[in-house]
Parts: sequence; C-alpha cells; structure tokens
Amino acid sequence: MQYKDKARSLAVAALLVIGITVTPPVEADHPLIVTLDGQQLKSRFEVADGEVYAPLLSLAKELGYTVNWNKQSDRIDIVTDSERAGNGRGDDGITKQQVTDWIVEQGKEDNYYVEGLSYELIDLDGDGEAEVVAAIDGGVHLGHYFIFNRDAEENYRLIFESPWKVETLKPGSPVQVGDKLLYETVERTGGTGLDVEIAHLWYMEEGRVIEAWKGITMEMNAMIPDSYSLTVAGYHIQDDVLYFWRTLSLLEDDAETIQGAPATTMNTFVFDGVSFQAK
Repeated sequence: MQYKDKARSLAVAALLVIGITVTPPVEADHPLIVTLDGQQLKSRFEVADGEVYAPLLSLAKELGYTVNWNKQSDRIDIVTDSERAGNGRGDDGITKQQVTDWIVEQGKEDNYYVEGLSYELIDLDGDGEAEVVAAIDGGVHLGHYFIFNRDAEENYRLIFESPWKVETLKPGSPVQVGDKLLYETVERTGGTGLDVEIAHLWYMEEGRVIEAWKGITMEMNAMIPDSYSLTVAGYHIQDDVLYFWRTLSLLEDDAETIQGAPATTMNTFVFDGVSFQAK
C-alpha cells in the first residue's frame, strides 16, 4: 500500500511534467479519460479527493519512458530517451547511479572506489534479458568485478563479485563447451616487480556464475635480482578438452635479455559438466 501511495503521488507529478492537463470533477471517485495530443491514453486514470492518479509504471511505458524501482533504496527513477542517450545510462534505462547503489547495498565490502565504476548490459545466458556487468578500476592491480541478474520481480540482484582488476569490461566471445556458454575474463594483478594476467573461464547457470577454469597467461617477475623471469601461456578448447601450454624464460636483470633456452610445458584439462579437471 505504501508503494501504491508513493507511485500515485509521483504519477501526479509526472502528469504535470509531461504537459498533460486535466480538469477533474471535484471529490469524484471514478475513471477518467485523458488524452495527449488528441490521442486517448490507455493507462487508467482516477480522480480522488480532487487529484488525478495513474499507475506510474504503465503510464511511463505508454509515454516511452523507463521506470526503475529500487526497493532497497526506496527510490524510483524515471528515465527519458534523451537522458538515456548520453548521460551515463545503459540501453535498458539503467543509470550509473543505480549500479553504484546496487554495489553499495549488496556488495561484500564496506567501501568501494565507485568513481572508477563502469558497466555494460550483456545477455550472458541467452534468455533475452540483459545482465549488468560492472567493474571498478581502483588503480594499479586494484579493482572489483560484478555481475547483476534481474529477478522475477524486475530487481537486479548481485550474483557474482570478485576483487578482479580487469582491463576490458566486456567478456570475450563465448565458447560452447557441452551445454555451457563459457566466457573469458582476464584479471590483472601483481605487486612491486610482479605483473600477472589470469584468464578466468566462467558461465551462468540458474542465476549463478560458475568458474570452470583459471590459469596464468602472463607473469613478469622482476622482484629479486638474478631471479627475473617471464612466463607466457595460452590455451585452446577442443572437444571439451582444454589444452594449456606455458613457456618460461629466465631473464637477465635488464628484464629483457633471455638466459638460455625457454622451457615449454603443456597440461590438459577435461570438462566434467561443471568445470575443467586435470587429466
């Protein structure tokens, strides 16, 4: 009931903002016909206590607006097409402020560097509904990675969070393995004299994110003199088998000159329906 009261109050304000004028009978409780530019609106308008009420969601949709209702923050955002076009809003009318609110309200940490937030809307599981993929760039090797999924009540819920610093927000093109669509997200981590890239393969299933495999694809180690090294790696998936190879090169202290011959190793992992297991 509280939601209806708030929505009704906002609907009255919306009528004034969009320029619809009505002259309702005083103290009449009945449906009202409302037109815009000579066309009758389908939304149900009512007059009560000298004021005009209408369901905010249906009215906004009929007028081409988007309404986002955030129960956690007790907030309703009305987004117009012009606002969506270039003011930090996604294709589905989702704003950066909304994504920020979801992270603050649902995230694991007490504080986030939300100034470094970016996000995209991507249909990750092929159900026609876009998930929200978000990342926070907190500086060198610092960051967070989030995925939000829309539930049956049209609310976005945090289904995945990890302290990954990512260079690219959008996951790589999916690879079909069994009945799963695997995405790749590359994490950048390390510290003083250490730079590491880790490939994470994951998929969505029943509203959850499941990591199928991860492997270091690059490691530059220049922490201790006389022990510098560079490891580069790659992988390929064929017939539900993941082939992973790594090449280790020992380096001089200039971090460029290779000592001796590089050494390459290879491992294979078999997909068991959930994740890749060492063969």
